[in-house]
Amino acid sequence: MKYILCIFTAAIFCSCGEKAFVNHKLEYRKTGDCTAGDKVINMLSNISGERYEFESCLDAGFDGKQYSVERKGDSIVVDFPKTDAAKAAFKITLDIDAYPVYHHIIIDGKEIIVGQTQLMDVK
Repeated sequence: MKYILCIFTAAIFCSCGEKAFVNHKLEYRKTGDCTAGDKVINMLSNISGERYEFESCLDAGFDGKQYSVERKGDSIVVDFPKTDAAKAAFKITLDIDAYPVYHHIIIDGKEIIVGQTQLMDVK
């Protein structure tokens, strides 16, 4: 009986862990015509997740709703729709907060490895 009580108690404590989630917020601003070139993605990490800033060539009528963010294993996949509509350049700011941690983010097919770095005090 004592063992059954211990197993039951352990099961309750283990099931009280945090649930997996992916929260995201997107801000966008049309910047003009699409131009060719290397697309740089800047990332800033803080206590509430990561912020990604980049430019993307999207439908000229993009309204910030036609995109998807989903978890696939230890990756976050961000997709913007591709149509034959007229295109325009947009500056995108995407905030991602996810649990458990993810190690890759794929933004429109471009994979970024996400890792932790530690700052060292140099004397």
